[in-house]
Amino acid sequence: STPSNSSAASDVYKRQPTYGIFVKEQEIAVCKEYPDVEYTIAFIDGSKSKKEYINSIFRIHRLIKENSFDVIHIHYGFSGLFLLFKKLAKKIPILVTLHGGDIQSEQGKNVQVFFTKLILKKTSAAITLNSRMDSIVRQYIKNTQIIPCSVNTDLFKPQEQPIVNTRPKQVKIIFPSDRTRYVKNYPLFEKTIYLLKSKYNIDCTTFEVKNISRQQVVSLYQNADLMIMTSISEGSPQVVKEAMACNLPVISTNVGDVSVLLDGVKDSGVSLDMNAESLAKLAFLAIHHKIDGISGREKIFQMQLDDKSIARKIYNMYLSLIQSNHYDAI
Repeated sequence: STPSNSSAASDVYKRQPTYGIFVKEQEIAVCKEYPDVEYTIAFIDGSKSKKEYINSIFRIHRLIKENSFDVIHIHYGFSGLFLLFKKLAKKIPILVTLHGGDIQSEQGKNVQVFFTKLILKKTSAAITLNSRMDSIVRQYIKNTQIIPCSVNTDLFKPQEQPIVNTRPKQVKIIFPSDRTRYVKNYPLFEKTIYLLKSKYNIDCTTFEVKNISRQQVVSLYQNADLMIMTSISEGSPQVVKEAMACNLPVISTNVGDVSVLLDGVKDSGVSLDMNAESLAKLAFLAIHHKIDGISGREKIFQMQLDDKSIARKIYNMYLSLIQSNHYDAI
């Protein structure tokens, strides 16, 4: 893997340790399983300014012209702006992975959704994260596949020996994001916690997943009792899959593919209504182990969402696109 602008990427990771982490981890997983894959990363610092996407257009074209790539893999639709402003110097298959906000209008990124739809028409294939996203994308491109981001099950795993605490139990509940992010809907989380305390007499404390290392995230999941996700919209939320790999119960609003992920999982559930009453009731049942099912970790392997399985699907898409491009050139 060769970053084309590694200094920019490292500066961002110092400020925001988890920025783009799921893309980085997918890259690592593919290279680990398939050593014949070599990535050159054209990093776009969208956290700095949305103008960075525009600034990237000619830099990416120059990168493509100066190298011999077999496939271009775009992560996040807006990153494909370079396809709209100049014709590629070479005929190369283009794969785009959409991550949610780039195609789902309810997240409020209307300008990005508009451009993503134009970009899709310039690509060879698209990866989506759930069936709803896929149905939207297939209006613009027919070659699609649902491949959620994977989970590193070697990193995210249950605590080997749970700590026995003889003191009265205080329930530890995780809010799986930065509370300032509108789409994560922290006010609904607050209302849910209020009901757990006032109506269900649950003595609980809450934790926010924000600007911490991957190992700290693992430790947080291993030592918590429940995750409550109150998002307005999601693709295939990594936080839920990571929690499942640690056997941390999850209660969530019905967004993205969460209903599929949590179906039949012990002490986990999805609220069909986006309100605090429903979420608090499910959380109460989860805390008291009243929801039967298999472990979250078992479900992850059952759905083949581990690194090895997802890497194989990505690699096969690369091979398919390369082969198709070869025949087109004949």
